[in-house]
Amino acid sequence: MHQQFTLALLGISIATPLIPIVPVLASPQIATNPIVSKDFAIDRVVQIETRSGQGSGVIIKRIGNTYTILTAAHVVNNLYNLPVAVTTPDRQQYTIAPSEVKIAPNSLDLATLTFQSDRNYTVAELGNSSNIARGERIFAAGFQVKSLRFYPGTVVAIGRQDCDRGYGLAIGNAEILPGMSGGGLFNEAGNLIGINGKSVGTIDPNIDRSGNRERVKPVSGLAIPIDTFTQIASQLNVEIERQNPVPKSSQPTADDFFIAAQEKSQKGDYQNAIADYNRALVLNPQFDEIYFRRGIARSLTKDWQGAEADYTRAIEVKPQHAEAYLHRGNSRNLLANWQGAKSDFDLAITLEPNISSAYVGRGVAWCELKNCQSALKDYDRAIALTPDEAETYTRRAFAYHQLGDNRSAVASYVTAAELYQKQGKDSQYLETVQKIKQLVKG
Repeated sequence: MHQQFTLALLGISIATPLIPIVPVLASPQIATNPIVSKDFAIDRVVQIETRSGQGSGVIIKRIGNTYTILTAAHVVNNLYNLPVAVTTPDRQQYTIAPSEVKIAPNSLDLATLTFQSDRNYTVAELGNSSNIARGERIFAAGFQVKSLRFYPGTVVAIGRQDCDRGYGLAIGNAEILPGMSGGGLFNEAGNLIGINGKSVGTIDPNIDRSGNRERVKPVSGLAIPIDTFTQIASQLNVEIERQNPVPKSSQPTADDFFIAAQEKSQKGDYQNAIADYNRALVLNPQFDEIYFRRGIARSLTKDWQGAEADYTRAIEVKPQHAEAYLHRGNSRNLLANWQGAKSDFDLAITLEPNISSAYVGRGVAWCELKNCQSALKDYDRAIALTPDEAETYTRRAFAYHQLGDNRSAVASYVTAAELYQKQGKDSQYLETVQKIKQLVKG
């Protein structure tokens, strides 16, 4: 149970009480994304719920009143042998018996499930993942909690050897959030070219020196190419026209090593991930994304200087790489190169004005450069972009305290505490409460 706290107990009046934890709404909602149209995802992606958790799936076939959903096996691998609940785009709920769930052979992380309905649901058109090219624009769709998420990204690597559980596509930028596993990876034509399943973290640009893994955020991922499914569909009692697969490579390619590195990063094995990135670079020194990803892995091993060097190389290869400037700025903050960090954040903001982390990082640099007034402006901008990021309020509170405005510092800490409590982060909540008490007593 969360400890309840109000500033009234400390003798300070403020209009905003702590926010209580509220239950999630039962009905799915569509999270809008103004960047692209997601009409082809809204009416064919479903939410899946089991006793073990939540995931997503894609409607891929209809025969009469029987629909088939394709998803990731780990979403429906039901240890309790209980029915699976599916919520369709029209918010209808269907209960699927365990006997209607088929798990793919050979440890592939794929599964199908069938349900009966006389309603008219759209069936996704299967693409040909053999034609995918590195750099191609894709869209990841799936449910987080009860909202359909739809994120644009790019194909970063395509495996040509057998990959762990079938994960032969590495994608960048598109977020694969909890609950999106089993959802669809679509190309620009709206064709289903893969099934999402694993998120690969990138370091939060404002991580502190502790290197806490809680600061790692999933903004890229691994997916199973749709061709992997079409080759074994008949074994799941699904008749699908087979695509002509790309022949397997007899030797691992740079892409294979890149995907292996992503797998290891996903498991927190950053040192061996770095080794695989190195192997990929030997085979393809022009594979520019590797420098950025290796920089992230080095950051997560607290090798700030190595990370800075990798981000610099990524920028040399791709001068418009906003994220590389962002992360190099963080590395320079951690190396106490405050002016260099500020310059990097300036460039990141010029390239991508709506990255809130860049304003937070620059705010840290401003305060270290004895200009907390400018830091406050950056923190306010970051809060306007991502109002639910509690850490930004704590940094803003520190800036207020440095400027001698303890009342504003307390108010900012209170907002942080509210958010930590709402998000169930008890330790951060209690730590923030202690900071409030210390300021009030002081």
